Formats: sequence, structure tokens, C-alpha cells
Amino acid sequence: MKTNVHKRAVGRIMLMFSVLATTAIPVFAENSVPRGSLSVDRDLVRVGTRSNLAWNIEYPTAITDIVDVTETGTIKPKKTLKMRVRVLGVAFQSGWTLLPLDAYWSKNGGAWKNFFYGTGPQVNSSSILIDEKVKKNDTVDFGARGWGGGSWLPFNDTKSPTQYVTVLGKGSKAPSYAPAYDQTSVTSFLRPYIDSGGRINIGDRDLIVLWESSTARPGTTYFDMQDLVVLVSFE
Repeated sequence: MKTNVHKRAVGRIMLMFSVLATTAIPVFAENSVPRGSLSVDRDLVRVGTRSNLAWNIEYPTAITDIVDVTETGTIKPKKTLKMRVRVLGVAFQSGWTLLPLDAYWSKNGGAWKNFFYGTGPQVNSSSILIDEKVKKNDTVDFGARGWGGGSWLPFNDTKSPTQYVTVLGKGSKAPSYAPAYDQTSVTSFLRPYIDSGGRINIGDRDLIVLWESSTARPGTTYFDMQDLVVLVSFE
């Protein structure tokens, strides 16, 4: 009988040590789920005694709580943040010929800096191409251009009003002038980020930037806003 009691006591102690070991530091999760920390008021718990647990839960932060996005697409942080940028995919070609895209970014109106050049097969969506700290009231812009086969096509960026580039957050509806967003004609690399209703499905602290890099008119068949897709994440 004593042995059983001892085993239960040890089991409780080991369980408490297990809780301590796994919760001594903050627990971080994906942006779309709550996160927090857990602590206990003592290291050792004897049979018959009680411990007090304290916890703190942080619920997801909406993108509008941490950044503003202007009408043109310029991003303005509301606090100091870590910004990471990935290219999710490129779908730009003439017939069966793949054509390269040239993508840039600018901070506080400074010179454009290239962060990607290439065609679809050269995209590594897990690669972080920009890892930058941005401060409150900084401005961040993105721009891109496509190769037309003999010369570069127009450069479309978020500094100026244009229908050829758009910045969207979670739950946003894809532009009505982008006919591809019906899940059937969306490119494979973009499909996980568009739900069946044509809304953007990304993290709470993410933005997605879509480009049409051809000279096709908005609303026509070839204007699909998925020539270049960039994911911007904030921490």
C-alpha cells in the first residue's frame, strides 16, 4: 500500500516537473491560434499539498492592429516589427515560354532593392528573401516588372495607384477584375491561400501581394493577378 502511495506521489512530482520543463519559457504557436505562458509557484509538490498555477494567454493580433496599408498598397507599421518576405510563386510566360520577373522593395522612399529575379521553377517558397526590422511609421513598398521577350514591361509598384498590383490581408476578397480567383483557374502555388469563396486565406499577421505583369487590360482573360505572388509576414 505504501508502495502504491509512493508511486502516486512520484507520479505527481514527475508530472509537475514535466509541466515545469515544458512551460518555463513562453509557448509560441502559429499566428492564427492563441499563445502564452504557464508558471507554477513551487518546484516540488508533496502529496496532499496544492500549487498555484498562473498563465497568460495572448490571442491572435489582426494585421490591421500592427500595420496600415494605404490605398495604393504602401505598408506602414504601427510599431517596430520583424518583416520577412517570401515569393510563393511566379506564373509568367508567353505561350509555352517561361519569362522572368524582376521584384523589388523600397523602405522609406529609398532606392529600389532587388529581392527576386527568375521564372517559376526558380522559386523556393520556403526561402526568406527579406529579413528586415521595420519601425513605427516606416513605409514599405513593393514593385515588379516582367520580361516581354525583347524588353521589360511596365514596372508596377505600390507607390502609385494601379490595378496591376494589390496588397491583401486575411479574409480580403480578391479583386473583382481578377477573374482567376474561382479556385478552378488559380495556379497551384496560390490555391492554398485562396478559399472556395475567393477570399484570402493567410495568417493574421501576414499580407499577400499579387501582380499582373503583362499589359492585358483588367477584366480580360489574360489578366489574372497571379504572375507574381509574394507573402509578407510580421513578427
